[in-house]
Amino acid sequence: MDMNANLFESNRENLLLIPQIVSCFRKQRYHEGTSKLSAFLRNLDDITEFLLSKNDSCSSELQEILLAILNAQDNMDYILQADILDGDLLPLLQKVQIELCNDGNAVIPDNLQHNLSVLRQMDYDLYCILQDDSKTDNSSGKLIPSIAINGQITLQQKVNNRVFYMHSSVDPQNEARMLMEDVQTADYYIVYGMGLGYHVRELLDKKPYSKVIVLENDKETILFSMRYLDWGEYLKQKRLEIIYNDDIKKLIDELNHFTNYELVIHYPSIQAIENPKIKMTLEDFFVTINSMKEQEMYLDNNFIQNSKRKLPDCTSLKPLFENKSVVIVGAGPSASSQLNALKEYRTEITIFATGHAVRTLLNEDIRPDVIIITDPKPDMYKQVKGLDLDDIPLIILSTGENSVVENYSGQTYIAYQKGYDKAEQAADEAGIPVFETGGSVTTTALDIALKFSAKQIIFVGVDLAYTGGISHVKGEGRQIKDFNGLRKVASCNGGEVFTSKNLDIYRKWIQRRIVNEKETTIYNTGECAFIEGTIWTTWDKMNLYF
Repeated sequence: MDMNANLFESNRENLLLIPQIVSCFRKQRYHEGTSKLSAFLRNLDDITEFLLSKNDSCSSELQEILLAILNAQDNMDYILQADILDGDLLPLLQKVQIELCNDGNAVIPDNLQHNLSVLRQMDYDLYCILQDDSKTDNSSGKLIPSIAINGQITLQQKVNNRVFYMHSSVDPQNEARMLMEDVQTADYYIVYGMGLGYHVRELLDKKPYSKVIVLENDKETILFSMRYLDWGEYLKQKRLEIIYNDDIKKLIDELNHFTNYELVIHYPSIQAIENPKIKMTLEDFFVTINSMKEQEMYLDNNFIQNSKRKLPDCTSLKPLFENKSVVIVGAGPSASSQLNALKEYRTEITIFATGHAVRTLLNEDIRPDVIIITDPKPDMYKQVKGLDLDDIPLIILSTGENSVVENYSGQTYIAYQKGYDKAEQAADEAGIPVFETGGSVTTTALDIALKFSAKQIIFVGVDLAYTGGISHVKGEGRQIKDFNGLRKVASCNGGEVFTSKNLDIYRKWIQRRIVNEKETTIYNTGECAFIEGTIWTTWDKMNLYF
């Protein structure tokens, strides 16, 4: 290896260290950060000598940066050290690495034969599958390796006419570190999607006493990972297992063989799936899992605060629903077209309004019978703050934003949800039912109305789509200008309408929830997404009960 190739390798190590040092300082882990910084500065000698020999602007810039770091060190200013490393030194070393790479000094690792040799001893079946393909150059052209700015190998995937990155084009390792930062501790991890495996390696290093099982449906992807990353020790320690099956359905079925595991999904691997139906199913699953994780930070605190208030449970409101025509009013764009009908048939219906729709209804002098709010995130109280709602009961989910209760002028009732252990336990102790949420306020409202024996349910503003290219009811919504990444689904009028992944998940949940409901008729109104199992009709054709 010549001198410049050595420089490339050395600088790659520097570029891997900087984000770690910055992270330590930002998190006030100063001893660890200082130790890593000392190692970094020792490793910087060759690059410093290289730049000083060039005697150009980079040389003087480096001298100024190093002096600034030393002064910040003397002053024990860890914040400034992190700023200099991240804002000044990192871009300079990236520039050097690009120059070294363009001059042909990049060092490309090749661990394939080493990994296959270990795999032969540890997983002979997978070895045989990979060995046959490793002997011939039968690349499909779908995978495009390249060198990231920090000098690591990254990967692009070609699917149909689209090309996208499987890992960062700047710093794959740091991207993997951030991805795995909040993963819960577990004995077993199941990772869907190998890619080159930076995220897998990070998980193995972060959780040294755990086993990682990777599910991958593309043999070529596994071979690329075996070539560019060293898996030898992890395989020998039996901490890494790779399960390959080109049938994704059978691959997913592997999950049934495991219990008590933490699931990690590598989203670019979902994007690489060519079968649109399977891809959509896994996308739905990914969105659902991610949504749950994003809300976790709010759930416990809201549950504690709401429990302290000793709110009455919502089962006492059942008479408002039982054998009635219950209108669930969402904030979808089609709600605007149904406001006159709500006024006309007001005496024959129970209006069950989601929090987002309340102001729209009150502005039209339509007072709902019951309101529901389920979202755990802050600022939900703004949906009801300052409104005259003294005579209208509010149902709040046990993990719903607790400030809503403080700002609600009427009586609040609590609903306990299925799938949240503390809520299930509280409901069990009180001898009351739990409700399925489906992930949204509208889906929760549906389950409550069904469990409270509504005779009919009428959806108003439950578009589950961007009807007319608008996000919400008039006064609450925005015009959708960019339709990239949206899905097209059938609309009630026989055409198609754009929707988001989340809204489509709720639509499918409703379809599953009502498939066996025989006692309740469910109507849909407006030019919205078609929901199988509902009857799309006009108000004059409904037989309303009250």
